[in-house]
Amino acid sequence: MTTAALRRLARRSLPQTEGRLELACLDGPVEVVRDRFGIPHLYAGSRLDLVRAQGYVHAQDRLFQMDTLRRYAFGRLSELAGRRTLELDRTARRLLLRQTAERNVAACDTATAALVEAYCEGVNAFLAHGPLPFELRLLRIRPEPWTPVDVQAPAQVLALGLSGNWRLELVRARLRARLGEERFARLVPSYPDDHPVQLGDDLAAAGLRTARGGEGCSNAVALAGARTASGLPLVANDPHLALGIPSTWHVQHLEWDGGMCAGVTVPGAPAVVLGRNRRIAWGMTTAMIDTQDLFVERLHPDDPRRYEADGEWLEADVVREAIRVRGRRAPVVEEVLVTRHGPVVARSGREALALRWSHHEPGETLRSLFELMDAGSAADADATLDRFAGPPHSFVLADADGAIAYRLAGGPIPRRRAGDGSLPVPGPDSSHEWEGYVPAEELPRRRDPADGVVVSANNRIAPAGSPQDHPGEYLSGYRAARLAALLDGRDDVTVRDAERILLDRHSAAGLELVAALDGLAEPRGPREERALGLFRRWDGDLAAESRGGAVYGALMRALEREAFADAGPDELPIALYERARPAVIRALAARDDSFFPCGSAREAVRRALAAAVRELGPDPGRWRRGERHRLRLAHALERLPGLRGLLSAGPFPVGGDADTVCVLAAAPAVGPDAMIGPALRAIWDLGDDDEARIALCPGQSGHPASPHYRDLLPGWLAGRFVPLVLSRARVDELAESRLLLAPRGGTAGSVIR
Repeated sequence: MTTAALRRLARRSLPQTEGRLELACLDGPVEVVRDRFGIPHLYAGSRLDLVRAQGYVHAQDRLFQMDTLRRYAFGRLSELAGRRTLELDRTARRLLLRQTAERNVAACDTATAALVEAYCEGVNAFLAHGPLPFELRLLRIRPEPWTPVDVQAPAQVLALGLSGNWRLELVRARLRARLGEERFARLVPSYPDDHPVQLGDDLAAAGLRTARGGEGCSNAVALAGARTASGLPLVANDPHLALGIPSTWHVQHLEWDGGMCAGVTVPGAPAVVLGRNRRIAWGMTTAMIDTQDLFVERLHPDDPRRYEADGEWLEADVVREAIRVRGRRAPVVEEVLVTRHGPVVARSGREALALRWSHHEPGETLRSLFELMDAGSAADADATLDRFAGPPHSFVLADADGAIAYRLAGGPIPRRRAGDGSLPVPGPDSSHEWEGYVPAEELPRRRDPADGVVVSANNRIAPAGSPQDHPGEYLSGYRAARLAALLDGRDDVTVRDAERILLDRHSAAGLELVAALDGLAEPRGPREERALGLFRRWDGDLAAESRGGAVYGALMRALEREAFADAGPDELPIALYERARPAVIRALAARDDSFFPCGSAREAVRRALAAAVRELGPDPGRWRRGERHRLRLAHALERLPGLRGLLSAGPFPVGGDADTVCVLAAAPAVGPDAMIGPALRAIWDLGDDDEARIALCPGQSGHPASPHYRDLLPGWLAGRFVPLVLSRARVDELAESRLLLAPRGGTAGSVIR
């Protein structure tokens, strides 16, 4: 098909956003006003009709994405893509994600179940009459009806992406085997010495081929009214996930009889994940707490379905999964063994890895989020989060009475009999069993801190060794410290100030490295001297155009490789580089020769400087951070002939890294060109209904022919925000289209205005 024909097909796939449509599922009319940024503002007479319209609007804008998320969660991508995605499907089946979704549906209370069913009615109304999106037309696929289990699919995908401990357990296990106990403990300082199990290299390799997750981080700040220009609290938040096209998030403003909520949703499910209502605002960050443990099971020599447990041989449960693969007549059958610790995710010989993951417990996360949308105070919001059961998150809360709060929610978080979950543990005995979960009332909370600031940035949330400290994959703390520094002493913070804070690219780690290398780096040749000069004069701003920032990025990577030089190929330790960065900088500052395999800190720097200059290239005029630090937004179908230019975007030079507030960092666990960053930046000012500000990457629509497919991308790249207005007068000012969804055969009821 020619490019012109593809574009015509894309245009024919656009949904109706003007005029009137009748839907049999509605009890009353719902007005959908889309503003010039593609944001839908929904006005309904009842909560059920509101949720039905949400489902319809999600399907209008993002149906292909919804169907893909559902397939990813439940191991059905190969029905679209063939054997290229077979391993992804096998992983989803082994992790029993659909069975987990079914348990969550069964755990729903009556009110939540009714809202979920209403949402499905809205999606299915579009499936029955709306035009199929371009991608599904191209693949000649008509999606199946949406069900309550499918509403759980986005949560399964997010849980998998935000729970990466099992992968890091395997990386640590292989490093420990290669480096030995003493060297490993120095390079990975969080390592405890009470793990008796030795993981075979073949089993570790099999596990790493399966392991997924670990690509999320975020910043969140809540400021009390005494710290803001408006005199009422302000919340700023920018969740970081793997960036692609379309965005993970869909922004919506919802009003119904007695209620209002605005914020971000995930297409496929109706709840607002982060945002505000009339009385409260909230944000969240991934807490990085470990809720996954790998157990090394011993299989019976004559029957691989039996495994050892405290001196006995138990029969594993077997779940048979048939995976249909496009282009193959017969399905691929995956037999999943389930031991007392959980599903087996990898096998080698007589050993197997079983994953214990608290996410497999039934939860009420949707109910928690629905109740959060209705909460009238920070205290009410805190109470609703007792039901939150997603991966552990740090929530920041604020209300219109001036209260701000922090609380940890989710998990549930396991109590371990021994160890901290950082390495695989033996399965045949019960020495490392879980002994229940941490009760919600024991999780860390803060209410109205004296300094009027709550900051969370994937850092350790309680002092190590304290009763509220929990094992986890915490990040360095550079971002949290920078946020605190930017807010220190301020009592007049505005929304525009909050924008600048979320865009901050100051690299504290980089400036620490500048100081650590003072007197240690000895350039050899003019290019090394040029590079070192740029680095020493650098102001710490990791902007895309920064020359010193370019040197820092190349030099830090080379120093990390020097630190891990005795660990084997890059793909093994790369998952731990950023977590080890502070230790590398401290070792250089202390001139600790024994830290580096070459035996000399000075020699490690000499080698790293030479490697950095080689990476930067022969032309110093092109040494810019953005020359090699580039963002490309890839679409799932970009590999099909003629579609890459139509569907994907970039690459674009960008600044930042994993340690700057403005996070833009490589994500090798996701893909060779993947990058983690803030697909959404959001600021909620409880002092002004029309002062919410967002920056969404790349746009609201999932239709490549829509003007809102990537219209927000230039502003996002440039650090600009757009308004998310809530007053009806401002919505009408910014209106681009108006669609009335009416009940079939009448106009009973009224729209909230």
